[in-house]
Amino acid sequence: MDTITQGLLGAVTAQLGFRQRIGRGATWAAAAAAVLPDLDIFVVPVLELTGIETDAMARHRYHRGLSHSLLMVPVLAAGVAVAWWALRRRGLARVVAGPDGRLDARAAAGRAVGGQRSPPGFGWLYACCLVAVLTHPLLDWCTSYGTQMLAPITDRRFAADVVPIIDIFYTPLLVLTLLLCWVVRKVKTDPRRATLIVGWTGFLLSVGYLTAGRVMHDLAVARARELVAPGRRIVRADAYPSIGTIFLWRGVVETEDAWLAARIRPIGGRPPRHNRARKVDNAWVRRAAGLPAAGAFRWFAMGRTRPTYEKLDGRHVVEFHDMRYGLAAEDVESLWSLRVIFDADGSVREVARTRRHRRRELGGLIKRVWKDMWAP
Repeated sequence: MDTITQGLLGAVTAQLGFRQRIGRGATWAAAAAAVLPDLDIFVVPVLELTGIETDAMARHRYHRGLSHSLLMVPVLAAGVAVAWWALRRRGLARVVAGPDGRLDARAAAGRAVGGQRSPPGFGWLYACCLVAVLTHPLLDWCTSYGTQMLAPITDRRFAADVVPIIDIFYTPLLVLTLLLCWVVRKVKTDPRRATLIVGWTGFLLSVGYLTAGRVMHDLAVARARELVAPGRRIVRADAYPSIGTIFLWRGVVETEDAWLAARIRPIGGRPPRHNRARKVDNAWVRRAAGLPAAGAFRWFAMGRTRPTYEKLDGRHVVEFHDMRYGLAAEDVESLWSLRVIFDADGSVREVARTRRHRRRELGGLIKRVWKDMWAP
C-alpha cells in the first residue's frame, strides 16, 4: 500500500499497549519502523549513481523484494529498536546523571530508582518495532501489486487482491483512530485505558475492512465468470480492486480463445460493462515471450499478461499487457505494458516498458479515476 498509509498503520499498532507502556516515542518509532521497508525504492537510483547498469525491470525486482520479506521483519525491527534504545539511553543519561556526571547503572538498566519506575527495557521497544514492521509486508500482500514475502528463499510474488494500493476509506480510518487517541490524551488525566480501547477498536475495524475486501473480491470474481457464455471453458478468472475503493473492481477472465475485462460493482449497480479481445498467438509472439525481459515482465505481472501483435512499417511489434491494471476497469488495454519490436530481418530492435499515460497527464488520470469511482 502507499507509504503514508503504511506509516499510519504502524502508528496505530503503537496504540495497542506499547504507547501506554513506553511513552509518546512509541508512536513515532512504530511509524518509522512501518515505512522502513519502502526505502528499497532508492536501491536502483543508488546503483545507477555508482555506474551499475540496470534494465527496465530493475525497479520492480528490488521494490517489494528482500526488504518486504517476512524473514527480514525481525532484522529490520532490531535495527530500529537498537537505534531507539540508544537514543532513549542518551536522553535518560541527561535526566538521571548525578552531580559527578556519572550515570546511575540501575536507571540505565531500566530498574526502579527512588521509588519511581524507569523507562521499559529493550524487549518492549523491540516488540513495538516488530509488530509495526510486520504490518508492512502483510498490508502490501493485501494489494494486487505483488510482494516477495519469502525472499530470498523464493522470488515468487504473493498478492491477495483485496484492497487497492490507495484507498480513500481505509487510510482515513487510521487517521481517525490516531486523532481520537490524541483527543483522549488531551481530555483525560489517565488516558491509558481509553486510548487502548480506541486503538484496538480502530485496528480491528481496519482488519474488518480488509476482510470486507476479500468478500467483495469473491463476489466480483463470481460476477465476472457470469459474463462468459455457457459451454466456454474458463482458464482463469480474477478480480482486482480499482484505485481508491473496494466497491469497484476490474474483473479479468481468460478463456481458451479470448480475454475479457469488466467493470464490476459487487454490491448493486448496473450490470457489468465489459470488453473482449481475442487471443493472439504466432511465431513473433512466441519468440518475444522467450526473451528474458518478457519473462521478467510476466513474473512481475504474476502471469496475467495478454500479448498483442501488429506489423508496422515492416517491423513486427509484440506488446505484453499487464491485465491487472487498466486506465478504466473495463479496458482490455492495460495501464502499462512491455513492447518488443523486431526489425524486418528478425533482429530485436527495441525492448521497452510503455505507459498508457504520461507523467504530465497524471492530474487528468486522477480526475478520471475519481469520476469513475463514483459513477454507477
